[in-house]
Amino acid sequence: MKGHKDTIYKTVYQYNRVPISAADMERMQEIARDCREVRNYVYDRYSSIHSLSKIYPGYTVQNEMTRCGLRERLGLPSVYFYLSIFDALGDIKGRWERIKSQIEKNIRDNPNLTPQDRHYLRFVMKQSQCFESILAGGKPELKGNWKESYETVCMGVDTHRLDQYLRRQVRRHLVKPHTDTADGFPVSPKGYRYGDHGIYLSMKENRKRLFIPLTDNNRYSRQIYILLYPEENRIMINVPVEVRQRHPAGYDGETGLAMGLKCMFVTDQGRAYGERYLEYQSALTDYVRERLPRHQRNAKTNPGMKKYNAGKARLEKAMHDYVNGEINRLLETERPGTVYLPKLPAQSKAGYNGRVNATVNMWQKGFVKRRLAQKCRERSIELVEVFGKGISSQCSRCGAEGEKKEDMFRCPACRLELKERENTARNVLKRGQARREKRERGSL
Repeated sequence: MKGHKDTIYKTVYQYNRVPISAADMERMQEIARDCREVRNYVYDRYSSIHSLSKIYPGYTVQNEMTRCGLRERLGLPSVYFYLSIFDALGDIKGRWERIKSQIEKNIRDNPNLTPQDRHYLRFVMKQSQCFESILAGGKPELKGNWKESYETVCMGVDTHRLDQYLRRQVRRHLVKPHTDTADGFPVSPKGYRYGDHGIYLSMKENRKRLFIPLTDNNRYSRQIYILLYPEENRIMINVPVEVRQRHPAGYDGETGLAMGLKCMFVTDQGRAYGERYLEYQSALTDYVRERLPRHQRNAKTNPGMKKYNAGKARLEKAMHDYVNGEINRLLETERPGTVYLPKLPAQSKAGYNGRVNATVNMWQKGFVKRRLAQKCRERSIELVEVFGKGISSQCSRCGAEGEKKEDMFRCPACRLELKERENTARNVLKRGQARREKRERGSL
């Protein structure tokens, strides 16, 4: 399907070709510290209730920040100053969304609220002018249809009591954001240019740019993010790139997957992918357990910390490369149109000993799942999560409760004997298909 308009974003990385000098690293760290100060200034000034009306879409904040004199005091170029402002505003908006989500849950779970009370509170939270007015202690002044809708939801409820409840809920969850991190900074396209097999970054000195040779000669024109690793004399440039989704021929059918630590994935047909995953994960776990405690002592002055971080990064990269390769192999072999995956349980501390517990706790299942989701999107494969409770102990043939022992599943009812993970994957497929059929019936 050439010319399909669906696109996705993926992050590509660029690296410095030669070590960054201490002086140049300090120049970039100064920019990172200034960007942190700008973000914290915005957090302090605009994360309160009374600034709600200013943060959408944010140009009022931008104008006020221009006049406040902070950029002149820091001597920070505008390409960094304004991006830091809008990064901070994005954090504040995200925090308000999480606050509203938590209040929605509390409203839903509160047994003392009537259906009319809940309807009023939800209306108020969705109507921004209402929400802002009530939090500020005033009465909403709406016009036209909004005024009529507000008067309707007010009928039969104690608005004063509910407004007070909403204010208490917000005060309970509203926490002013703050960051102590200064490990990088965003750069707009006007703040850099490529050339001479490297990148030129704007610095605080007027009309001066810092040249950093890169390992590749790729060129981009979009907002990028510079991550600093001063202990290793290196940087990493994160570049979000929009890519077109592929729609390869022959990708159809449905596949159920069981996900695990010993082996990344087992399909409903019993095929395994990522059988060496535990080797990579255990190597990383053992390295961290054995070396981290002694390097944490006097970490600031410990020269071995640099070597430790480099070793850990190599092991993580090897594991991530293996994960990516095995997911590619899975999708290219199975060629599914839809993949079903059970919802992952919360991290467990159970285990047989300290080493097993450490391996389980460091299991990067979130990374594995994210990479599977990304690669499915790139191929236009639908990834669907299904309800996972009891999915490994249920017989995939008859649905009875079975027994698991030594990686095998046995059903006392129908005498099915199967590898435990394959049985789980079959159940995943069955639940996914049942969910799809239910959804299709509901749309008729």
